[in-house]
Amino acid sequence: MNVIIHKPLSEGTLEVVPSKSITHRALIAAALAEGRSLIKRPLESEDTEATINMLRALGVKIEKTPDGIVVESNGIQKPTEILFANESGSSLRFLVPVALLSEAEVTFDGKSGLRKRPISEYLKVFDQMGIEYTQFGENLPIKIKGKMVPGEYTISGNISSQFVTGLLYALPLLKSDSKLILSTPLESKDYVDMTISIQNQFGVKIEEIENGYFIKGNQKYCEKTFEVSGDFSQAAFHIVAGILGANITLSKIEQNTQQADEKILNIAKMMGADIIYENGTIKPITGITYGRVIDLSQCPDIGPIMAVLCALSEGTSHIINASRLRIKESDRITAITTELNKLGAKISETKDGMIIEGVKNLKSNMNLYSWNDHRIVMALSIAAIKTDGPVRITGAEAINKSYPTFFEDYVKLKGVISYE
Repeated sequence: MNVIIHKPLSEGTLEVVPSKSITHRALIAAALAEGRSLIKRPLESEDTEATINMLRALGVKIEKTPDGIVVESNGIQKPTEILFANESGSSLRFLVPVALLSEAEVTFDGKSGLRKRPISEYLKVFDQMGIEYTQFGENLPIKIKGKMVPGEYTISGNISSQFVTGLLYALPLLKSDSKLILSTPLESKDYVDMTISIQNQFGVKIEEIENGYFIKGNQKYCEKTFEVSGDFSQAAFHIVAGILGANITLSKIEQNTQQADEKILNIAKMMGADIIYENGTIKPITGITYGRVIDLSQCPDIGPIMAVLCALSEGTSHIINASRLRIKESDRITAITTELNKLGAKISETKDGMIIEGVKNLKSNMNLYSWNDHRIVMALSIAAIKTDGPVRITGAEAINKSYPTFFEDYVKLKGVISYE
């Protein structure tokens, strides 16, 4: 699917879509609880659907109802099929340890983009646990045989917090205590804090210790009705749209839900933006912003949209500590640099970020490419606010990964688009 943006979004009120990160985590916590849980207001996307399908293959009953997603479980069972994660790194990395709660032979796979993303941290854990595995490619497919056992395990903290989350879900269910030691500082710590917060709401306690976590064994997840909060990862695009000129009010977005991308508020304010936030509503005020040094070590997912804001801010910005952007759905540093430069931005890559010299406006371009990456599509769609004519994005169906209704919302906000 190709999208032509004839007129960018400009005004309106929008209910923020539910959080993808929270939806994943709540589904898994509910699947690990014996009994019946209800996940209210979940995000429905390709990524969350991958988690649902993998949990079903592990014997969990999941039903979509008008009230939300009903999850009924009696423990993780031996999988009935290959666990296919599609393009979802979260689904894969969260569910590898979960699948190994039942001693089984299980094969994980995904689409080509996911096959490029590393799983090496789990191989270290498998070696420490004595779990057998066979890889049929650089990363995926992988066949694993064995069972999670309690103990002390060491992994890196700077590769992806998703590995930490996966282990934190499974280790409390083992018969004795475990420790998870981080050999390097943990990046994207807020995502782990989000995991621990959701586990706590489902009755499981995790203790943070120096350089890692202590996980008491023999715990149980409890059934629960859980409502998913609005997604700051998606709200970030509309917040930047408001700063750049759109008259937007965002609703259904709560503070302090341990979402890493809530940092968009502080970063934008550091750049000079005025953002009103009260009673679950965000109102970004259009105005001038200024280049700054922006550290994305704890919130890499907002990298593409921050590149857009920096490209249209006065002065020079340095995006740093963002090397993990290179191992997402695309190499996001190269992708956003390439596409924004097509629009007349002035961006150069560094090893772990970008140097961005601000410009006042951008140029029309009918040859933009999605790089098969949902966040690149959305970032370019927001950049269209400052172009002097239409833009065309090929491969725009990539939005289905996390925000299938993005262009529906774009039109609600007075954007004018057409499809090819």
